[in-house]
Amino acid sequence: LFRTLGEFKPDFILTSNYAGMDMAGMFARFFNDARIPYVSWFTDTPRMILFDRTMYISEYAVAATWEKAFTPHLEAYGFSHVHYMPLATDPELFDGEPGTCFDRDLAFVGNSMLVQLGEALEKHEAVPQVVEAVTAALREGRVTRDSYNEGVSTIIGSELYDSLTESQQRNAELLMNYHATSDQRLSLVRHLLPMGIEARGDASWKKVLDNYESNLGYFDDLAPFYRSTKINLNNTSLQMRDAVNQRVFDCPAAGGFLITDNQPDLHDLFDVEKEMVTYDSLPELSDKVAWYLKHPEERAAYVRNARKRVLAEHTHRHRLQTLEAYLKPRFGVRNT
Repeated sequence: LFRTLGEFKPDFILTSNYAGMDMAGMFARFFNDARIPYVSWFTDTPRMILFDRTMYISEYAVAATWEKAFTPHLEAYGFSHVHYMPLATDPELFDGEPGTCFDRDLAFVGNSMLVQLGEALEKHEAVPQVVEAVTAALREGRVTRDSYNEGVSTIIGSELYDSLTESQQRNAELLMNYHATSDQRLSLVRHLLPMGIEARGDASWKKVLDNYESNLGYFDDLAPFYRSTKINLNNTSLQMRDAVNQRVFDCPAAGGFLITDNQPDLHDLFDVEKEMVTYDSLPELSDKVAWYLKHPEERAAYVRNARKRVLAEHTHRHRLQTLEAYLKPRFGVRNT
């Protein structure tokens, strides 16, 4: 690594979710001494990744976050450079005209989270009061994108949260995230079972529907699956208060039609009237599924418009260009 840095002389180092950074912060100290900006693109909850560890943070540390709602948290950790960087697509993997031959009417591609939820529950055998508190919060509707963004302690209570060890606090957040996201996804699929929905992601979907086939490979199978499905569905995970997930970019770029839950960032990234079909409730989703199944020409128009937007503004190349534009005046990064 040191030899490569000396020979290549990079303008900056980029990682995702601090992958590759050692627990003791040795690399962070080295990059700081060498005056090399190091950027982590957070695409998952920073709290669960950093967990109050500040040894990674210096004047050369940059936090790029896909969810702007986490900006105050990152600044509170000590990051002086926080850059909003939404997700994007790889047009070498996802690039196709709207589909014309379809293998299915309706599908949701995503993990059921049932295995992760089961593992999270097992980790709470010694602290069943956490499971009780999370379950009660979910039942009472207190687990929302807004409340989750504020922190788990605000939902289960600071007295209980503060009594937990650091590991137990992190497990409590994982439990809440997996539980809420799994509940959302299972509710969506069960609601649309009468309309013949397929779900692809993990074998636990067999517990919910009879027509589960197999998982899909992201690099080989997903793009043609999106394109050969009349209507693809999207449901955003709990940790995204405003942000949109990968399906919003990948699906239309691949030539697939998508109906997605109505996230705030959609309105900044797309012309929602012409490029995205959204829903705010499951009954509304059912109505829109029924409508668009009967109107293929409207589906194709949305796909063409959204695909044009994604390829023009929302690829990884575009994100790196905006990142370079952010870094250059702060660190003197040269044009490449």
